[in-house]
Amino acid sequence: MTVHRTRVVSVEKCCEKVIRLELERPEGCVWKTGQFARIALPEFVVDGEPVWRCYSIGSAGGSETLVFYIALVKEGQLSPRLHALSVGDTVLLDDEMNGMLLEERLEAGGRDLWLFATGTGVASFLAVTQDETIMSKYEHVVLVHGVSHWVETEYVTKFAVPHDNLSIVVCVTRDPGSLIQMRIPEALTSGKLEETTGLTIDPTVSRAMICGNPAMAKAVRETLKTRGMVTPRGGKPGQLLVENFWL
Repeated sequence: MTVHRTRVVSVEKCCEKVIRLELERPEGCVWKTGQFARIALPEFVVDGEPVWRCYSIGSAGGSETLVFYIALVKEGQLSPRLHALSVGDTVLLDDEMNGMLLEERLEAGGRDLWLFATGTGVASFLAVTQDETIMSKYEHVVLVHGVSHWVETEYVTKFAVPHDNLSIVVCVTRDPGSLIQMRIPEALTSGKLEETTGLTIDPTVSRAMICGNPAMAKAVRETLKTRGMVTPRGGKPGQLLVENFWL
């Protein structure tokens, strides 16, 4: 593990509880699209150690900056301090990147890539839209974002890179006006999601990634499993990837 001191390039408020934090990429820092990183603040130390938290990287591997979408946890130790950062401030970055959402772990031959996210779990999938290598592999890429209110998803269309094969479907549960006004698991099991997109989820042509709150991730994974989609095992690629960490 190498800890770098890096600088804040920009801070943008996406909505009341989410910021977009952009950091300089330290020399020698490498990551793959879909991974997450640990960050901390040099001046915030507990018991002699910085307080580290993991956040999905919202920029594609090889980008000049690292982007994070950080939700405010009012009683949290670190997130309120991250929300108070300004351009030029110093952040600690652990360059030992991790994560399960590596497209290379999916079985080859997929036609449709489904990306299921709630809240700031969408960060990795915004990075996917920036990765031409991934986007060019699929005829259709469907980013499904689940939120309570419209304001919590407006930044997704702003920061997703447009592609002819990209569709963004928002499941909004508490505000009117959404094509799908139900949680992602219900939209999937009811058939509403496939009806809206005109695509059928089938293991022969479909690949999927999931990142979000544990209840959503578990429910979507179980539904896809009933359709024959499985995660990689024994070194063998699968049709489904699930990020296990959630903050």
